[in-house]
Amino acid sequence: MRNIIVSMILLFIGQMSWAQTITGVVKDTANSPISYATVVLYSLPDTTYVSGAITNREGQFKLTAVESKQLLLQVSSIGYKTRYLPAITDQTIVLEQDVVSIDEVVVKGTRPISRLISGGVQINVANTVLSGIGTGNDVLKRIPMITGDNGRFKVFGRGDARVYINNREVRDPSELDKLNSADIERVEVISDPGARYDATVAAVINIQTAQKPGEGFSFNARSSFYTGENNDYINQISTNYRKEGLDVFANLYYSNISSLLKGDISQIVDVDTLWCQNSYTNGGMRSNALNGTVGVNYEISENHYIGLRYDIKTSPQKNTKDIYLTSDIYADGVLYDKWKNRELKRTANRPVSQVNLYYAGQLGNLSVDFNADYYCGGTDTEGMHVEMSEEFGERTLYSASHIDNSLLAGKLQLAYPIGKGKLSVGSEYVDISRNDEYSNKDLPGFTSKVNVDETNLALFTEYKVLTNIGNFSIGLRYEDANYDYLVDDEVADDKSRHYRQWFPNASYATKIDKVELQLSYTSKVVRPSYRELSGNLAYGNRFMIETGYPFLKPTVRQDLSLMIVWKIVQASVRYVHQKNAIVTWIDRFESDPKVSVLTSRNLHELPKLAAMIAIAPTFGIWKPQLSCGIHKQWLDLTSYGINVRLDKPSFFGSFNNTFDLSGNFMINLDAAYNSKGHLSTSYIYKDSFLVDCSISKSFFDKSLQVKLAISDIFNQNRAVNEIMMPQTDLKNLYHFDNRALSFTVRYYFNSARSKYKGDAAGADALNRF
Repeated sequence: MRNIIVSMILLFIGQMSWAQTITGVVKDTANSPISYATVVLYSLPDTTYVSGAITNREGQFKLTAVESKQLLLQVSSIGYKTRYLPAITDQTIVLEQDVVSIDEVVVKGTRPISRLISGGVQINVANTVLSGIGTGNDVLKRIPMITGDNGRFKVFGRGDARVYINNREVRDPSELDKLNSADIERVEVISDPGARYDATVAAVINIQTAQKPGEGFSFNARSSFYTGENNDYINQISTNYRKEGLDVFANLYYSNISSLLKGDISQIVDVDTLWCQNSYTNGGMRSNALNGTVGVNYEISENHYIGLRYDIKTSPQKNTKDIYLTSDIYADGVLYDKWKNRELKRTANRPVSQVNLYYAGQLGNLSVDFNADYYCGGTDTEGMHVEMSEEFGERTLYSASHIDNSLLAGKLQLAYPIGKGKLSVGSEYVDISRNDEYSNKDLPGFTSKVNVDETNLALFTEYKVLTNIGNFSIGLRYEDANYDYLVDDEVADDKSRHYRQWFPNASYATKIDKVELQLSYTSKVVRPSYRELSGNLAYGNRFMIETGYPFLKPTVRQDLSLMIVWKIVQASVRYVHQKNAIVTWIDRFESDPKVSVLTSRNLHELPKLAAMIAIAPTFGIWKPQLSCGIHKQWLDLTSYGINVRLDKPSFFGSFNNTFDLSGNFMINLDAAYNSKGHLSTSYIYKDSFLVDCSISKSFFDKSLQVKLAISDIFNQNRAVNEIMMPQTDLKNLYHFDNRALSFTVRYYFNSARSKYKGDAAGADALNRF
């Protein structure tokens, strides 16, 4: 068939000659542009390769060739039939969807289509059912390998992910709720981030939005109401104004959220006496936020951009936590005491300010990307702890904490084509300070003042090249991190640290027939949070206190992974080796052994294995997506005084269903399952099963959208774990009030997105705050 097509084209173009530049646009049958289609130019009759290109977000391409009278274009994209046609400039090329048969059921190869990219996988969203799903949050929840919600997501086998929108890190989780799914072009799930990312970044989710032409004013507004055991509210408005090279944007977000917590806690302590504490907890938290953003971008010339962005986060009212705890205490099986506790905390969030300044430009073939960030903020918390004991009477404890954070950071990245690849080099510098003061005048030894001053200098380089046998990428990052730990304004040499570390990464990707494969290796680090390093003692009850561990070492991770994409199937296998793994630990309080100290420790090593597979076919209006996987770790605590092996695997599965109905109606029914199993030093001793459902409809050419949803229909959202430590067994079962009915209205007027190209310097430090 291909020979016949080629022969017909030869007859058509045999006597014609062409200019050196060939341009065009690739679209689908719905007249929507197809981005990232492959366009290859051949000379005839021997079909010798001349040049190639990838279409941009508008489906446009541009090729350059030596003059020839016989040229042939090959245009292909996953999910579409490949076309061969004459190399005529300024033409529109329409690709038809490919259709395959599975068990005599016709399944269209419609997108979202997965394809491998350096370090991860890319999911196309534009022109798919996902584009009408609602928000950025709704889209990410339905991407294979991603779990989570409300702006906080994890990547399978890697853990917490940094979320970016157009290469700018998302600091405010509400940003994903502000993002219209129809504006998303694609989602990149980078499970093996390269050297340009901070060594602490385990995974990256980068959302790329489609560029819309036009100028003038635009805005979008959203209002949501949630009702369950509490009533919650979220309101948001975003505006944008464009005129020639000027782009001004602003948004305002307000939320008032309440949550309830119920739990059963059992703690057994075996010292000179066998102590057993059975507790029931019941209470709630209320938080509110008023966040604002203003910014400006300016296009100096075609290849030079500058911008400034200011974010402020405030809480008009104090956030509160009010928890009641009822406990029965037994000593060697005999009732020792009963008490009722109340813990009340009020936190005043001082305004958090962050300023970002960027420049992005092209100097010939040299790409330049510079970012500078300043951050400051803090909290003041007042606590009251009331204990009513049948045997020891009543007492009230008062505490207060004061936290200040500040950061100054800069990042420069340069990229230049060398040979068939591109070389990137860069540097990042971070200077941060944290002041943490805690006082409890009613308990001796519980008042402290800790300061941490940190500087971190990083140098990195990465080279990516395309060869005949596949794509190669190799990178190296060097970090020089210095921590000065001060107690009562005096440097504590035994707790201060200085690290000089190298972090290599490499990947190889190829395609065998229609199967894409990528093998990756990365070296990463997990640095302890400031809370984990803090030596401050936080009082829980007469049998439990919490503190950090200033002697924690960073965890060094070595990751080896294999990713496979074949048509509508995506799979991955990952092995992770962690040295000095940071885990939850329980020690004894030195002056009173029956009191447990909840803290953190380093384990010598913690190896893990993770594997998953996902399939996403289409059956008419029904678009299902089935994912399943397994986590397995190998951990023997015998050498730590505990005769137990924590190596039971855990399984997970999800089944998401979208029904794309006529009249702009859409129904979603999603289910997720997680089994029992070991996770670090904890045992998840109960299975969990969650089901969500929603129905939405769009009006006025999708400018207005209404959505009715029910979350956690069977009220099964809970957190369970058991921690077995030397002389201690702690068991927790918490229920949350996630079952709720919600109603959301969104309105988009001349919808547009800011062209802001800034990235965040010092990303790791900001997240650790």
